[in-house]
Amino acid sequence: MRLGIPPPLSGHFRNIWRDSNGAWIRSEIWACLYPGVPSLAAKYAFEDACVDHGIAEGTYGEVFLAVLESCAFVERDKEKLIEIALSYIPPDCGVAKSVKVARDCWRRGLDWRTAREKVVEASRKTGWFMAPQNIGFVVIGLLYGGGDFGRAICTAVNCGDDSDCTGATVGSIMGILYGTKGIHRMWREPISEELANVAIGGFKPPSNIKELTDRVVKMAKVALRYHNAPVDIQPQALTTADASSRLKLIDKETITRLWARTPYQIFYEFPSLNVTLDYNGEPIIEGDKLRDIKLCLSSKDGRIARLKIICQMEGGISIFPSVSRIEVPGCLRLTLRAKEIKEENISGKILLYTPGNKLVAEIPLFFSGKLTVHSDDFALAKYGVRAESDSELSWEPGCTAKVNDGIIAGEDDFEGKRWHSALTPHPHWVSLILPEEKILGRVIIHFADPQGYPVDFDGEVSLDGKEWQKIFSQRNYGNPRRYECRVEPTPMRYFRLTIYRSASKVWENAAQISEIELLPK
Repeated sequence: MRLGIPPPLSGHFRNIWRDSNGAWIRSEIWACLYPGVPSLAAKYAFEDACVDHGIAEGTYGEVFLAVLESCAFVERDKEKLIEIALSYIPPDCGVAKSVKVARDCWRRGLDWRTAREKVVEASRKTGWFMAPQNIGFVVIGLLYGGGDFGRAICTAVNCGDDSDCTGATVGSIMGILYGTKGIHRMWREPISEELANVAIGGFKPPSNIKELTDRVVKMAKVALRYHNAPVDIQPQALTTADASSRLKLIDKETITRLWARTPYQIFYEFPSLNVTLDYNGEPIIEGDKLRDIKLCLSSKDGRIARLKIICQMEGGISIFPSVSRIEVPGCLRLTLRAKEIKEENISGKILLYTPGNKLVAEIPLFFSGKLTVHSDDFALAKYGVRAESDSELSWEPGCTAKVNDGIIAGEDDFEGKRWHSALTPHPHWVSLILPEEKILGRVIIHFADPQGYPVDFDGEVSLDGKEWQKIFSQRNYGNPRRYECRVEPTPMRYFRLTIYRSASKVWENAAQISEIELLPK
């Protein structure tokens, strides 16, 4: 989000943990703010989860549990709770599959250990420390624990994997279902009700469970009233006996709206205008390739019928049409193009004006640029430049040639696109030998693995390969992606990069480079 990527794209793009557990362990707050109103719990759980988990299993997990927990305030039948919660997530997602396996094992009378093994098998695609498997373990604890708090949390925890998360969530559900009376004193007495917080900033954290509960209840009353929800919280009042049947626990409109969107659609809501920006896939732009996005507009009150649109892009990216007019409601397709990509993070914006030139909305744009070498790079192998090195990794023979093949690796796709030295002690070197003398004015070195980039290194040039002139020397370098250096115009035929230390603490003797560019200016 600091790069200007809004949710859900912020949590989806290049996020290997989007199927993990970080979102669903936050589900309880939405259930407590919207008890008995699962449609609202689902809405806010989705908005919360998609920030860092996109539209993937992590988000499905938080929505599933927020709905289950919200309904648990008015419904005690665990199978009904599971069925309602399943209705709010895609039926073919990994979380749904694991939940169904756990539930079916319980229905068939299989023991919890067998159920665990079947959940592990059903969630093998995403594997350990991910939402499908661990939410399956939550359901095992909930069902096989019966109504016993201790048995429920212990069963979940004994399934293993991310057991602090599973035990805590099962405990919260049991607490909603049975209250503090359902928690035996053997679990309560050893634990203080005081709260010690080290990860909360920006406001005074609650000092104990009572204060936390009072704050949540106070906010829940505000939230329910704001949405005109059919639920009210009254002191000393019991839950209405037939609340489950009187409330709309399955809201098909909310469900359809949640899952109709893709991770690449960004919704904006302005006072008089709704805007949808569709990236039509991952926000990546490549050199000399067309890239389309789509902008759709609708007026909230019918007062906006026509808008002027001005599009601006940085990084040498052209966008067409840059200025246009559109009838509202309506959609506009925009095409981006760049001959060369010189920046990895490219920003832009779309400005929406009324016919009277009043700014109505500003929509940020973000693209990840797939870097290309400069057109005046004279170090490329296609010009007869030869690459040499002191060594190569044994299982990547021939990788020295990667330093001037014109392909720049991304930070997560560097395998097979780099020179990698042998794992012998530093220093390691790689050099370029030109077929003829050139005047060097600038050097750009693109690194490969951002965890193992060079931190101590020197650059040298030579006319004959014997007498060398140092043109730069870096120590404790901190940019994991690239190094750029301008030099006084220098005649040369040989360039040599010597690496003395790399950033990796695991592979301390590894040296790796994706591409070296030599430019006249």
